[in-house]
Amino acid sequence: GEGRQMAVWSLFVQYPNREPVLRELVAPQSLSELRDALEVFDDQHLLIVDPHHGQFPVERVSDLFDGCSLRVAVPRRRVFVSRSDGLIQHRPVVWYPGAGAEQIESAIVKACGFAVGTAIEVMDSDVAVVISATIPNDSALTAVPLAPEGGSVVVTGSRAGSGQIPLPPNGCLPRSPESPRGLRTRTATTPTVPPRSGTRAGANSVPRSAAAPAGPVGAGQRARSGTPQHPGGAGYPARPGTGGSRTGSPSRPCGGGYGAELPAPASPATPGLAVAPAPAPSPEQPTPGSAGTSAVAAASAGADEHCVHILAGHAGPVLSLCTVGDVLFTGSQDCNIMIWDLNNLQYIGTLPGHTGPVKCMAATLGRKMLCSGSQDKTIKVWSLETFSSTKTFLGHSSEVNTMTVLENSEVLLSGGEDRSVRVWDLLSLTLLASLEQAHLSGIFAVKQLDGSSFVTASRDRTIKVWTTSTWQARCTLNPPHYDAVSDVAAGSRQGRLFSASRDRSIRRWDVQSLESDLQLTNAHSDWITCLALSPSENSIFSGCRDATVKVWDAELCCMTRLTGHRGPITALLTVDGHLFSASHDRTVRVWRVDQFEKS
Repeated sequence: GEGRQMAVWSLFVQYPNREPVLRELVAPQSLSELRDALEVFDDQHLLIVDPHHGQFPVERVSDLFDGCSLRVAVPRRRVFVSRSDGLIQHRPVVWYPGAGAEQIESAIVKACGFAVGTAIEVMDSDVAVVISATIPNDSALTAVPLAPEGGSVVVTGSRAGSGQIPLPPNGCLPRSPESPRGLRTRTATTPTVPPRSGTRAGANSVPRSAAAPAGPVGAGQRARSGTPQHPGGAGYPARPGTGGSRTGSPSRPCGGGYGAELPAPASPATPGLAVAPAPAPSPEQPTPGSAGTSAVAAASAGADEHCVHILAGHAGPVLSLCTVGDVLFTGSQDCNIMIWDLNNLQYIGTLPGHTGPVKCMAATLGRKMLCSGSQDKTIKVWSLETFSSTKTFLGHSSEVNTMTVLENSEVLLSGGEDRSVRVWDLLSLTLLASLEQAHLSGIFAVKQLDGSSFVTASRDRTIKVWTTSTWQARCTLNPPHYDAVSDVAAGSRQGRLFSASRDRSIRRWDVQSLESDLQLTNAHSDWITCLALSPSENSIFSGCRDATVKVWDAELCCMTRLTGHRGPITALLTVDGHLFSASHDRTVRVWRVDQFEKS
């Protein structure tokens, strides 16, 4: 009773594969409010950890008290697969955390009665689905076999019929619409990306990540692992005093308990990167639109007319995006950074290391460095030559929300919830300056304005301009927004600065006069979360908590609305004629947007 009357609770929460962390929050009034505050996904389970009685699910807020220990558990996952010829219908395939894409594909092949090693494509209606451990639970999918030209697919099992499925004259079954063959051309100055290894022989070779655990996992079986299963076996112990196991949980899968939670295996050959080295991929390698089966976390075609790809593979919301050369990095709440090749939009590997969500990233091609900021209060510096962490900056006293590398210098700026801006020297890897109390609340954005100044945006509703010579505040832009300023986008070509706010408005500022010359209210139906400018600066893109992206011209006239995401938009990034959007739905969508550019 007394604990629930406190204004703020301190809860010790252990997220999957992480050490327990202290979370302080206002005492929640409902279970859904608690799950939202702790960022627990719908398909995860929240458990109370009792040192005397074990672990049992949280059924109501009154079960909790200030200082209690909680655990977020990931249950096993299940999909239902059918064969494209109708011989197998709605057969379950089950896996546990730690299973790799190759294991899952092998289980689907076995469940459908295809011969071992058959290349397949998995479809959800007419959209190709990425084979990964993050396929939504209880999805109903169709497996389509693929074979080399002139070949046939061998079928096994009691319902195999004639044993073969004839192929069309071109040797392949119909696929999703053709995807672009890449967005960038590799040059001698771009970093060499660690390629995938392990390909299946045949005309439709399939790139595979060496990090995926070997060995098939059949329907209804657990993925093999060196980590012991939870002692609860088929479920967690009953709440003390209830006399039986808990039933009726809406998010708990039927017919099973919770599997072991395994961290992603790292390759010993490449420290810090969860892939093994192999020969560099050639331009002739199959693209996502022509390969047999997608690799783990690979790209798939989107249904929207402007969406050309969907990058999936993260186990949590994607929070940040960054490019350098022809490499894309995506940071997530799952504490990992995924690496993608912009030439063919294929997954390359994973950078583990943070112990909290990766909220921001910035890179410098000259120094061949990637910097990442996290909720764990640290900034990690990664080498783009070895793809390993070379330095960890400590200094922020709270989560790091934003960062940028100043052009034509080796300086990194970072802003955080501690209201400070910190200046880091990327040559000596030391702290140059600390701008304490830069704002009255957490800092959401820091962007370079021109060669001698940068801007910061904050929850305190203000935008400030700073000089790089003295690291002092030059002025505060007026009038302020009516709510937190979530992001800013600065363009040197047109001399304009755009700001977006939770008050649902977008403002345009003149860089020379630092005055607002245009404001659009009610630009979205909810908080505006992020902004991005096109390379020509003739188009601006805004992401919203309502899961939509809008395209605007320079006069803030809406040209179109991009839909398809199933969660709030968290980050936007433009690369040539394409827009990348990250979302809470754990995906990154790639949109073709060059048609909106005006000469």
